[in-house]
Amino acid sequence: MRLYIFIFLVSTLSLFSQPKLDSLVANGNELSFQFNFTEANQTFKNVIEEFPNSPLGYYFLSRNSLWFYLANKDSVSKRKYLAYIEIAETKGETEYDNNPEKAVANYNLGNIYLLKSIFSSTEQNTMDAFWATKSAVNYFEDAIEYDENYYEPYLGLGTIKYALGFVPGFLGWAISVAGLDGEKSEGLNDILHAYENSTFSKVEASYHLGKIYTEFNAEYGNAETHLYSLVDKYPKNELFLYQYAILQIDKRNLPEARKYLNEIVMKDVVPKFHQTYALSLFLKGELSFKENNFEDAIVDYENFIQLSTSIDYTGIANFKIALSYKMLDNDLSAKKHFILARNGNLNIAEDSYASEMSEIYFGKELSGSEKKVILAQNNIESGKYDLALENVNKINTEKIETELSLKINLIIIESYQFENNFKKSAEIFNRYNDLSKLNDSPNYSKFLYFKSLQAFNDGKFSKAEDYLELAYDELNKHDNKLNRLLVNLTSKLERAK
Repeated sequence: MRLYIFIFLVSTLSLFSQPKLDSLVANGNELSFQFNFTEANQTFKNVIEEFPNSPLGYYFLSRNSLWFYLANKDSVSKRKYLAYIEIAETKGETEYDNNPEKAVANYNLGNIYLLKSIFSSTEQNTMDAFWATKSAVNYFEDAIEYDENYYEPYLGLGTIKYALGFVPGFLGWAISVAGLDGEKSEGLNDILHAYENSTFSKVEASYHLGKIYTEFNAEYGNAETHLYSLVDKYPKNELFLYQYAILQIDKRNLPEARKYLNEIVMKDVVPKFHQTYALSLFLKGELSFKENNFEDAIVDYENFIQLSTSIDYTGIANFKIALSYKMLDNDLSAKKHFILARNGNLNIAEDSYASEMSEIYFGKELSGSEKKVILAQNNIESGKYDLALENVNKINTEKIETELSLKINLIIIESYQFENNFKKSAEIFNRYNDLSKLNDSPNYSKFLYFKSLQAFNDGKFSKAEDYLELAYDELNKHDNKLNRLLVNLTSKLERAK
């Protein structure tokens, strides 16, 4: 996920010497989180009128405009952002020049440059984003150096470190040389530090913690704590609702996910953020697919593709449409969408995976056994483990190929392990005495993960670590879900030592 997608919500406040400025900015920010942007923006305009030398009114107007631009890709919001951020930067620089060793002045300027880096990332201006990010980090670090009890900058630092941890290849090397460290765990700790100690950053920090706990290390209990409190307090905030729905999907609580997605895509409500609305339709497609309701899945995915302002996730959406048509025995329509699946954003894992798999599936006939495996895997994703076992138990395993047999056994293992029946899952593992025979399997890393989880449950921590290390080595770069499970198990092993 690109940098701007992760960090565009950052919008912390600072400690000011003027209580009225404090109050106005805090009120405007709260109204923004409530998605009452008309009143929020009017409040920030009041800040400009009453405190014309402060960068904050312009900064928050530019931030809200950027939110709308990222979500809707409309030229009006883009022009507003560019106009406001230029004034915010000028006033922020003046404030800094007058108080170069004041923590607040450094922090405010750091936030302005962070906003600029997000916009540049959106526009694919890599070097502009790079230098703006570097400036933001420098100002945040200086703010902390000047006041060790000032915790607000930790949120900006943490989100940058976490996001930079995903930057690959040459650009990652360049970032390192320039002194920008991208470390996901350190970023998480900084955000947690801001959440626990800051005065004004708790809402934003809570959102990011909920997102990271969901999408980085699969600590769903911690994610639930943060995200539920946000959707409860801000029931109209489409971003919070969307993230909470993702969590519920990962927790395999599909009815709850649908409930919150429906809050976003209600027909009688005009969405504030168009792309969040479109992506919610994509998630509804995911729900329908996992529920083996392939007709509805096709409709939801196609609605997403039609409404999306970006090609992101259109590849995986077309791939799922094609699979749905395959399950409905409509091979002609399936082939059409297997071709379309190659036209997504190949820079993101999901669309790159869809492109690769579409070539494999294009001329492939799905056997009855393969269809049962798809049904069973969907039942697992729906938390219906008994149904998953029922699906695969109907398969005659005597005449199937080795890879399909492994998929079936992984479904059985996962079903038993999620029901805490590790004795039964151990019986399946006992069938695999020579793991070297699985080296070429695309599911080898998944097998090793469950093998590690089995050893962990049995208290054999050294063996669990060995299998986990092998699982990391064999991990497919596209498999974000398995990666977060590996990270989660790594944390459990560290705590168990």
